[in-house]
Amino acid sequence: MLMPRPTLTGKRVLLALGALVTLTLSYANGFATLPSDMTKRCTLERYQKMIGYNCADLKLKEIPQNLKSNLLIIDLSFNRIRDLKTYSFSRYTDVKYLYLFENMIQNIEEGTFSELANLEALDLSNNALNTIPLELFHLPLLRNLYVAYNNLANLEEDLLTLEKPIRAPLQILSLAECWLKRLPNFGILPDLWQLNISSNPMTDLTVDQFSPMCNLRSLDLNATHVPTCSCQLITSELSTRRTVIYNKHPNCFTESIICQQESSTLTPSTKTDEYQQCMDVRNTRKLDTEAKSAWFKISLGVVACIVLFSTILCYFHRRNAKKMKENSKKHNTAKNITPVHRISMEEDAPKVLENGNREKLITDCD
Repeated sequence: MLMPRPTLTGKRVLLALGALVTLTLSYANGFATLPSDMTKRCTLERYQKMIGYNCADLKLKEIPQNLKSNLLIIDLSFNRIRDLKTYSFSRYTDVKYLYLFENMIQNIEEGTFSELANLEALDLSNNALNTIPLELFHLPLLRNLYVAYNNLANLEEDLLTLEKPIRAPLQILSLAECWLKRLPNFGILPDLWQLNISSNPMTDLTVDQFSPMCNLRSLDLNATHVPTCSCQLITSELSTRRTVIYNKHPNCFTESIICQQESSTLTPSTKTDEYQQCMDVRNTRKLDTEAKSAWFKISLGVVACIVLFSTILCYFHRRNAKKMKENSKKHNTAKNITPVHRISMEEDAPKVLENGNREKLITDCD
């Protein structure tokens, strides 16, 4: 006996019950997944001629995989993402700005970010990270990295395997409230100009740790527990490098006699090898830029000379061609007039000859 075919309303009820059962079982097993149409709530937005998706605060637990692949901005902040897989961003290799702050990210598989060669800014703040993926430091365009409010107390040990110098041209680095006791050694950072290490127990912070940052222009030391003399030495040394220091502790800006005596026995950070290497990199880049600019000006001058010479040659060529045309025209006119004159001469010649003969006959007769 055949079952009766369900009506349209019956189909909807069956689908709803099936979805409810699936979702209930998923939550019972502890790995609830989002419905496939949840990612449709991500809104496509345009910001400064760049296309991006706003997927913030959607309670997402994984990276959506059905967004347009040519997007440049992805905002996945304020969600419930725990893990990042190697395939999480494999479809979005064009992304430049990636926001993942205020999630629950704890595990990041190796290679998750390695294909994001166009990534310029990454925000991983307010997560549950214990380290920073080392592949980030080799992205060729990564300029801004925010990893604040993560427990990175053991980051120094993880950086021992980091290949230096790093490739990423970091300009802004935020390590606020990461439980750091000293500044991690990232190697030479010639492009870094803004560093935030506020709200860290920096009990082992020294002025030498800033040697690889020869271009540092802004340093946030608020709510740190830097020893008084170390703080004074850092403030004094970096001030000579025109670095703006943000620190509400007044003792860091007043030099005591004891700290002055201690500073006299230390080598300034500007005299260390790392600082000199950093400056060498910057000077080399400056010379390269000046050389490229000089070659561009020379090339532009050569092109201008070639264009000018070609213009002059073209002018004289046209003038000579015009003269030759005029001369040819005159010559052709003269050739057309000459036969007519000759014919008139020939017409007159018989008359002269005839008259001459007549006169001769008359003379002979006489």
